[in-house]
Amino acid sequence: MKGQLGIVIFLLSKRMDNNLKISIITVAFNSQSTIKHTVESVKSQDYSNVEYIVIDGGSTDWTLEVLDYCKEDIDYFISENDSGIYDAMNKESKQQQVIL
Repeated sequence: MKGQLGIVIFLLSKRMDNNLKISIITVAFNSQSTIKHTVESVKSQDYSNVEYIVIDGGSTDWTLEVLDYCKEDIDYFISENDSGIYDAMNKESKQQQVIL
């Protein structure tokens, strides 16, 4: 199955020190060729109050190994089988206020 990498969703959370906290969620499945670039792109942003979350759909390629290499740049990570990209997005968005 071809890899999938979901859109990066910006979620607005609570205010901290008058600086709005932004949660960025990446959903991935078998994305070994693109996930490292995605993590690096998110972490290269210059906004300081960012939480980075990666939701993986139980990848069977090298995605998990790449994410392990990038673990210092990820605040929260989960990998488990799901019902597709929208199910993965819903896992975290149920906990956050989604602003599209």
